[in-house]
Amino acid sequence: SARRGRIYLPQDELAEAGLSDEDIFKGVVTDKWRKFMKRQIKRARMFFEEAERGVTELRKESRWPVWASLLLYRQILDEIEANDYNNFTKRAYVGKAKKVLALPVAYGRSLLLPYSLRNNQT
Repeated sequence: SARRGRIYLPQDELAEAGLSDEDIFKGVVTDKWRKFMKRQIKRARMFFEEAERGVTELRKESRWPVWASLLLYRQILDEIEANDYNNFTKRAYVGKAKKVLALPVAYGRSLLLPYSLRNNQT
């Protein structure tokens, strides 16, 4: 973490966004930071979409916890956006109520047919 003098962000993309290590250590949300974070969140959502296709191919008993994780991680991205991309001083987290509500949704998705079977049906 930046507070410990470490940055775990792609240096090339930080530079491309016009951000330096010093900007990260300052921890100030700027338009450059927002643009950088929007790009990271967009990429994360693309990975989640790919992962969702793969989840349906898992054994049925393994799907529910993976679906729950994907839903919760997506909600964390939503929280970062709701916090105006301020993940320097605001923690993006999903409250207990939202976590509990995600469980039946995840269970319902775990019952879906695998993508490979859905695409082959006529």
